[in-house]
Formats: sequence, C-alpha cells, structure tokens
Amino acid sequence: MFKRVLAVLTLAAATLMTGAVASHATTTATATATATAGKSYRGEGDQVIRVSVTKAPGLLEFSHDGEANFIVHTINPAGKKAELLVNTIGSYDGTVLYNTYGGKGTAALEIKADGAWTARFKPVTTARCWCAGTIRGDGDQVLKLSPTRGLRTVRATHNGEANFIVFGYTRVGFYGDLLFNKIGGYKGNALLPTGTRLVTVKADGPWTLTRR
Repeated sequence: MFKRVLAVLTLAAATLMTGAVASHATTTATATATATAGKSYRGEGDQVIRVSVTKAPGLLEFSHDGEANFIVHTINPAGKKAELLVNTIGSYDGTVLYNTYGGKGTAALEIKADGAWTARFKPVTTARCWCAGTIRGDGDQVLKLSPTRGLRTVRATHNGEANFIVFGYTRVGFYGDLLFNKIGGYKGNALLPTGTRLVTVKADGPWTLTRR
C-alpha cells in the first residue's frame, strides 16, 4: 500500500512535468530506429530506445509484466526528459499520446521496468473511436471523436485507487484542456470544450465517459 500511495503522489506531482523509465529494442537496444507507425520494441528491465527525431504527435501502446515501477519518459534531442508517459507499479497495458504540445520533439524513450515490456508506435488516427454517447474502458486510453459543437458536457466515473486524469484536445500537438484530475473513485461532470476532437484518459481502473 505504501508503494502505491508513493506512486500516486509522484504522478500527481509530475502530471504537467515529466517522468522516467528505460527500454529495449526488438532487434537491438542500442541501434537507432525510425519511429514509424507499427514500429515495435520489446525488452526487459531498464533500457533506452533511440528513434529518429519526430515532432509529430502519435500514440504509444505499452505493456509491462512486472511487480515494481514501470516509468516511461520521452527524451528530446538535447538529451533531456520531456513528457512523462507512464508512471505506475506492477503490470500495465495502455495507450498514451506523445508530443502533445510544441517542443523539440522526441529522440528517444527512457523506460524503467523490473519485468518484460513492449512498446509500439501508432498514428493518432488509430485512436479508439468515441462514436456513441457513452464509452467505457479500463486504464490509459486515447479516444478520437468528431469535433464537438456548441455547449457540451461530459460525465465521468472512475473505479480505481490512483490518478484519474482526462484531457481534451481541440488541436492535436497543442496543450489540452484538463477536464478531470482526481485520485481514487470519482463521479462528476465537466465542460467539453467546443472543437474537442481527441481525449486522453489516465486511469488505474474501469471508467466511463458520457457526452451530452
């Protein structure tokens, strides 16, 4: 329980800052690889994946089979940590958005893990479609929807113990609107900004989102 609380506090403090983790390429951990759609990596323990520098937003799908920290950062061309993508303890399966706002781009991923992991680059167009009014999920996901118009709200529920953080994006690659930022179980409503076309969900348990 102490480890889980520590992880929650760490992620809450770093939500708008950065995080840490190491990675390993499928073919070779040290070789530079092009971060194209469908490019996959797998490894075990702490590693660093070098990729061709990209400033374009995209999705990263991760899995981790371990018991301790699983932490992933993007690294910019200057060798500095940029975005905290994942910060959890134990096993993990989720999809996150990278290059979410203007910057120097991504030149590498740093992954810290105690078990086997996988990482796969995917285009934003492959995000899960939030097609109907209500969508349900579990854990970290990225959702796409037709740009909203007029006055719209979103109702959220979360059945978990750690962070529940939801951002809405009217322009991919620019700062998003923070819709929800809670810890533990939650039920509530928020304004869904006009033009929202992408939503990111960070959660450690089951959740639902309902547009109205």
